[in-house]
Amino acid sequence: RRDSLEMLKKSSLEAPAFTAAKDSIIEDFSNGKRMIYYYGDVTVKYGNMELTADYMEYDLNSSTLYARGTKDTTGVIKGMPVMKQGQASYTMEEVRYNFETRKARITNMVTQEQDGILHGKNIKMMPDHSINITNGKYTVCDCEEPHYYLHLTAAKVMTRPDQKTVFGPAYPVIADVPLPIGLPFGFIPK
Repeated sequence: RRDSLEMLKKSSLEAPAFTAAKDSIIEDFSNGKRMIYYYGDVTVKYGNMELTADYMEYDLNSSTLYARGTKDTTGVIKGMPVMKQGQASYTMEEVRYNFETRKARITNMVTQEQDGILHGKNIKMMPDHSINITNGKYTVCDCEEPHYYLHLTAAKVMTRPDQKTVFGPAYPVIADVPLPIGLPFGFIPK
């Protein structure tokens, strides 16, 4: 009895906490599924992470969360996922996050670095909160489609002990024209 009480306390502290969805919540526990679908302005908190989005689905069997925005009647996407961890904030098109492994797969993420903005097409967030990016951009231009940027073929953003970004082959792009100058590697300090 004491073991089950401690296990209940431990599991409830380690479980993600969802807010009520603005529109609806649908549960599907048929045929071995254990899925919960959240529609409209949903927030989930887990440790120091907070994720908000307009649509989320949570698979209880695999402890995996999927989140994305939704299109309104004009075709504009609203409620894109925003993940906050400590001081960092990440806006993305969609995310899959596993609460057991603490790994995430992210599509089209934008985050504000110290003096610049980091864009990424394909991102993996690791359990140590580092981020692996392929096909990324680093810029100080705050337009959605930056006028100039450094195209990063591969980059890693590390948060511990200090935040820094290390990148592999990269080249500058101005007005969508790649310049014939390549950098084999680079480092963006905090």
